[in-house]
Amino acid sequence: VTFCYNLYFSSFSKSLSMELPTPLNSALAENHYDYEQPLVSNHDLEQGNVIKSSTKQSEGIYQRLVLMLDEHINVKVQMRVWGTRFEIVLRLMLVTTFLDDFLHTTMDFSEQSKDVNSFILVLGLFIQLVCSLSLLGLWYPDWSIKALISWIIVQPILYGQLSNFEFIAESSSLIGGLLVLHSHLVCYSSADLTQLVGRVLLPTMYLYYVGHYLMSATTYEETNSYTEFFSSLSIFFVYILAVIVLGIGCSLIAAGLKSRYVALLLGLFNLCFVAYQHPFFNFIRLEGGEWKYEDSMPIPSVALPKDITEFDAEQVYSLHRYYFFLGLSNSGGLLLLACIGPGNFSLQKDEVLLPEVARARD
Repeated sequence: VTFCYNLYFSSFSKSLSMELPTPLNSALAENHYDYEQPLVSNHDLEQGNVIKSSTKQSEGIYQRLVLMLDEHINVKVQMRVWGTRFEIVLRLMLVTTFLDDFLHTTMDFSEQSKDVNSFILVLGLFIQLVCSLSLLGLWYPDWSIKALISWIIVQPILYGQLSNFEFIAESSSLIGGLLVLHSHLVCYSSADLTQLVGRVLLPTMYLYYVGHYLMSATTYEETNSYTEFFSSLSIFFVYILAVIVLGIGCSLIAAGLKSRYVALLLGLFNLCFVAYQHPFFNFIRLEGGEWKYEDSMPIPSVALPKDITEFDAEQVYSLHRYYFFLGLSNSGGLLLLACIGPGNFSLQKDEVLLPEVARARD
């Protein structure tokens, strides 16, 4: 019966191909080829996966790269295996600045107790250590995050840094990252509103850099040298480009439009930026059993008290280390937003970070 059916079908196809025009004949041949290919393999049916047809829409470069990656490794399985571990890494990045500040304050407690009340310092040490470990182990995350946010708010007042706008902006971004984490870990009725506030606060540090670059772009001295003129002109265009890019990125994150992609890019960029701007590991070396600091360290942004006109090398090194781990925590907040999404109060609440691929699709 199969032999007769194949014979009849082949003769019918030959007669049809002789009667139809060439373009229509080629189209039928292509459709016949598609019908011969299985739409879903047995393995994919058993695993509950669906193969996406390539004729529905054109694939972008990013999706083609993920599809090429999916041919070698099972993206779906890797996402399930590494998703939880990656979230632990992000929580560790968020609390890194508190753990570093705990170690630094403990080792320099006698000096800092001269400027800040000892009881408040001990309370701050307790909050930073216990709440950071609680977040890592997911023990009482609600109270832990609230306590850490309270300490962030009090810290600029204790150390007299209310006029240090860079420090205020970095601290606001850290509060935004903790609010995003709070809405993710704690279930309550206003979680979406908390995530919205956190998403708005996350790019605060970049808004500071937008204002800084805008001020730098409009303050240049007059010169008669063509070399200095063209150099200043090129720097002007670089600053304007940075203002435009950072302004658009901050707006997209706050509005929740392509926020996961933008947060991923800004988080990775911020990691590189803090490693370049505050490389504290390059400012210290061990010589003759003693730690030596570099004399040419640039001084980070800091509000100096009236009775202090300059810092010694150890204090400048401590500032670079503090800003490095603060930037690392802010990068963790941005990457956390890229991981969990913008939430319901956003222009694109169903945004996905990875495109749908053959194995990664549920």
